[in-house]
Amino acid sequence: MISIGFIGAGRLGTAFGLYLVRRGIQVAGYYSRTYAHAKDAADLLGGEVQAFHSLRELLEHSDWVAIATNDGAIPQIARDIAESGVHIKEKVVFHMSGAATSTLLAPLADKGALVASLHPLQSFADGISGARAMEEAVFSVEGHEEAVVRLSKWVDKLGHTRFLLDAEHKPLYHAAASVASNSLAGVIGYAVELMMKVGMDEEKSLSALAPLIKTTVCNVLDKGAARALTGPVARGDIGTVAMHLQALDKTNPELVSFYKELGKVTLATAKREQLRNEDAIRQLSKLLE
Repeated sequence: MISIGFIGAGRLGTAFGLYLVRRGIQVAGYYSRTYAHAKDAADLLGGEVQAFHSLRELLEHSDWVAIATNDGAIPQIARDIAESGVHIKEKVVFHMSGAATSTLLAPLADKGALVASLHPLQSFADGISGARAMEEAVFSVEGHEEAVVRLSKWVDKLGHTRFLLDAEHKPLYHAAASVASNSLAGVIGYAVELMMKVGMDEEKSLSALAPLIKTTVCNVLDKGAARALTGPVARGDIGTVAMHLQALDKTNPELVSFYKELGKVTLATAKREQLRNEDAIRQLSKLLE
């Protein structure tokens, strides 16, 4: 059985490591910027998982290496591994960035390592809840041909859906993931802010919107975004959209521009399946300028 060592003991590294241990995969341990962080992660996983004092120590105890740090740290880590003096030929080394490609690990490829990027399409609030979230994650794989083969087989055995990416497509792929997760949270935050303008506190606003948010997401997953779309834009209801804008302009003019930008995206989605009235489309487009 392969043992995996983690460089980086943040939310992603801890969540993935905990998930793997629960699936019976051997995790050698963690190396992090501070020994305390590595020890916290190792203690959470328990068993024989170690906290390593040095990068060299982790490399010597791991068959595969997962780099779960922020993107900016990856190039230096790759250089540090390459200069460590540890034999890494044919060792699988992958980073878990969504946007960056395996080219960041070029110094390791030059030493004969099998390099790749492996990214779970999931959001991780903390290690424990993240380990549960990992169970449903879909993975993208990109990199050296042999590394991709090995990682793909491994992900398949774990029971996950995965797909292969060309390096040139990773930034666009990650943009899609960011919009689906981060921007969604931002939009919900905007909706909560609007609800608070009518006198509700943040907690009550989110609680009131929660059933609508959940139903909308379920409908999108079931029917697709264009067919699941409801509301005034999908209906071509110019009067209601105009009323929204008038209310915002009167009470919170600083919120108008974001409403218009969201409206443009919504209109583009509506035109794909539901809204065919050219006059309504033209008037809505004018309103949202």
